[in-house]
Amino acid sequence: MAYIRPLANGRFRADVRMKGIIKNKTFPARSQAQDWADKMEHSIKIIPNLERSQLLALSDSEIDVMGGEELFKQLGVDLFVISHQAKLQAIDALSKKELLQLTPQEIERMGGAELFIGRKANSVQDFPRSLHRIPAALE
Repeated sequence: MAYIRPLANGRFRADVRMKGIIKNKTFPARSQAQDWADKMEHSIKIIPNLERSQLLALSDSEIDVMGGEELFKQLGVDLFVISHQAKLQAIDALSKKELLQLTPQEIERMGGAELFIGRKANSVQDFPRSLHRIPAALE
């Protein structure tokens, strides 16, 4: 259940705590704060139950309205992995040697460096030194 409280500046803060997720936002009116809190609670309840096809059909604006990609991740739903699953499986099947031999053009054909970096490591610095050449070649 959401908690709406008035602030000293006349605005209202909505706090939502549900399933280990904590979200809050301030609004000029109590009704706006309550509407936002209701939407967040609804999103927290329904996101984990969405089918893969429903997740794939969501537009970027719908994702934002539902709380954004961060909320999906907090609920265990990785939209990036879902939308790029086939490509990521192909990349995961490659050995380190095969990855090193890919040309920049092949990387782009497979979905771009974002798939490699996003899946294999959080940043270029997380790659082994020998793999630093792949993203550099794309620049």
